[in-house]
Amino acid sequence: MTLPTAQTTESQDFAGTPAPGGTPPLGYVDWDSSTASNERVIMRSPLANRDRIIRDQYVRIEDPLGSRSGFLGRIVAGPFFSPRGAPATKPYVSLGQGLSGEFVILAEIELHGELVGGRPRSSKSRPVSRAIVRELSADEVADLLGFSGDMVMGAISGQEDICFRLQSRNKGVLPRNLGIFGTVGSGKSNTSQVLIEEASANGWAVIVVDVESEYTEMDGPSGDQSLLKKLIPFDRNAQGVKDFQVYHPASCASERSSSEPFTLRLADFDSSIISEILQTSVAERNALLDCIEHLVSRAKTQVATRDADTLGPLLDPSPGASVPFTLRSLKDRASDRSSKSNEFYDYTGLSTKLLWLVHSGAFDQPNMRSLDPERMITAGRVSVLDVSVANDIVKNLVTADLLRKVFAYKVAREDAPPTLLVIEEAHSFVSREKGQTMHATLQMLRDVARRGRKRWLSLAFVSQQPGHLPPEIFELCNTRIVHTLRSMHNLEVLMATAGDVGREMWARCPLLGPGEAIVTSPQLKRAVVVSMRPAMSQRKFVR
Repeated sequence: MTLPTAQTTESQDFAGTPAPGGTPPLGYVDWDSSTASNERVIMRSPLANRDRIIRDQYVRIEDPLGSRSGFLGRIVAGPFFSPRGAPATKPYVSLGQGLSGEFVILAEIELHGELVGGRPRSSKSRPVSRAIVRELSADEVADLLGFSGDMVMGAISGQEDICFRLQSRNKGVLPRNLGIFGTVGSGKSNTSQVLIEEASANGWAVIVVDVESEYTEMDGPSGDQSLLKKLIPFDRNAQGVKDFQVYHPASCASERSSSEPFTLRLADFDSSIISEILQTSVAERNALLDCIEHLVSRAKTQVATRDADTLGPLLDPSPGASVPFTLRSLKDRASDRSSKSNEFYDYTGLSTKLLWLVHSGAFDQPNMRSLDPERMITAGRVSVLDVSVANDIVKNLVTADLLRKVFAYKVAREDAPPTLLVIEEAHSFVSREKGQTMHATLQMLRDVARRGRKRWLSLAFVSQQPGHLPPEIFELCNTRIVHTLRSMHNLEVLMATAGDVGREMWARCPLLGPGEAIVTSPQLKRAVVVSMRPAMSQRKFVR
């Protein structure tokens, strides 16, 4: 910043006016220089206020002229110190609390709006020079900027006395979906865990697609002694999630002994999604549709006329559920038709790709239950799907199966509790590179994300590579928690889709410390930097 030249003024009346409690002002708005901007003002303050001037601190600017009651601002640069060779021509003893020195501290304040009726609103004006600048208390900041809520996530960075909370019952927050982004070691896994803990404690059913087996021990308390003291300011202590269950695909083992296996049923998937995830050619896709149509028509005894008729078999997890075909019967049909393959119908290629699924051992296992949304969607319950050993195809099919069944359950049961689905490493499920070949999967995501809001169904996308996610994901995430990202490729996609975050705040993103994150949400008046609290429960690999 360019330090303005010290100015002479004839009045010192309101510069020295103490606050009602007797606290002297933090400083006052300096005269505008030739480099003045619409969004910033310079505060001038005496050396006695050195310890009170902190970056990221929120302040109220009291404008004594005109009808405006004041402005809300945040200190974004400084403190800077005036050179000895440029003293003010007239010292202001009153603001210096009896000190006869000139104003020697400068700080830059970003204007966040005009205060109207005690609430911040956008403004097309600026504070008058010599307007008084006062600190805001922690409660005032939380109230003005929307930090109050029942989900304790952390504290405002640099102001640990200001707790940051999300509102679990605000339909404009969680149900409008979240994105948690950050590079390795930035703290995004801890943030995901804190979100899971708080959502569960506030009556949400939480289901996690766990690609690294990180969350399979959350029913135990955190054992990291160095972090336990950091929980005290948040009125939290080390404890595990009380209602907790781990599941794993039939083809994969889980290190947790109490984990329950589940099978995938190929008939539960839309044919277009099966085609996309198998990456079939046009001829293979035609063969797939032909085989499915044959098996479905042979198994169908009556035409479904109601949603309940369609959703009933889908939501029945029992081994004896009525399904029109299995992976084995579909594979056998494709093999039987191999001799009829041609340029339009490639039954041989389809049979080969279906054989991959047969060898995975994850599908249509006899005497084994499939995913049961009714069991998982219980208020306060955390269900973890451990897919850490599965290959990418199985991981993606588990995610697709979960999305379809949870949404169907929410449609069928209007009394179901709020539900949060956490999708770890979301870029491996849907990516920008595969966007042109995953239309059906993306459309399913759009439907669940948009229509799910009315039914209190929320998606949380977690990724260390946001640059590889398709643009639709960012449009669906209204609340974003962005940890350290150093790649411009990853930063640029977020900057292009978050108009409420200034360029200067984005410039801080590569410099954020572990656990710090830029948070933007419909709940907040402005984007803020938050130091996330430690998780209360145990996370694997953190000991």
